[in-house]
Amino acid sequence: MAKVQTAKISADILQITSKITISKWPPKSDFPADILKFMKKNATEKQALKLMKTNKYFIREKCPFIYFDDYFVLTQNFVHQTHSTPKAMYYRIEELPNNLGICGTLHIQHENLLSHFISKCVMFDLKCLNFNWTKNVKISYNDFKVLTSSGRLEKLDLGPTIVTSKNGEIIPYESLLNHTPALRRLCLEYNHYLKFSQKFIEKICASNLEKFEVFKLPINFKREALMSYMAKKKPNLRVLLYFK
Repeated sequence: MAKVQTAKISADILQITSKITISKWPPKSDFPADILKFMKKNATEKQALKLMKTNKYFIREKCPFIYFDDYFVLTQNFVHQTHSTPKAMYYRIEELPNNLGICGTLHIQHENLLSHFISKCVMFDLKCLNFNWTKNVKISYNDFKVLTSSGRLEKLDLGPTIVTSKNGEIIPYESLLNHTPALRRLCLEYNHYLKFSQKFIEKICASNLEKFEVFKLPINFKREALMSYMAKKKPNLRVLLYFK
């Protein structure tokens, strides 16, 4: 079994919960008290996190997830843990427990382990998410929503990533931005499957973005219209366009 890091998150949880008086009795509810007690006692790690957000009665004395790392990489065959130990570690996906808590920065170099890795995690609180591949790779919309579920992502490098629904439909950029309200920097590679719609440009101008980068633009891309519109609507946004 992989030796993941528990001390940091445990100390944080202890510091928070030590200031909270947790009732021994369920709160008043339309559900019978016995059912609420059963829910608290038998909830899975993911269910426990959701319950803890609804009422402090459900707060557990023991943290329901294991802190893994704040900077790691998914390669084709390994989960690479880089910062939390004196020596960088490589784990096979089957070595990891099923109740990981993930925060900080995640670099995804290959899609091979992504869905399996997500299934191992009960909590994501990422600040930086980078898709570091050189080809058009499809990931599921559900996986994207889980990775950005905290709503606190500040940097997103999509590269040439294509996000698709269960039916295989391509999810437009403007829909992805609905899940990243705290985003400050957005990087992507121009993709002919994903046009820069007016809705996408308007969403950027209405967002908290401070930097917007686009790579591998075709020579005939009409940058003047884009730059002119953004200069009027969001003059403090730093826009960097890179052509092939």
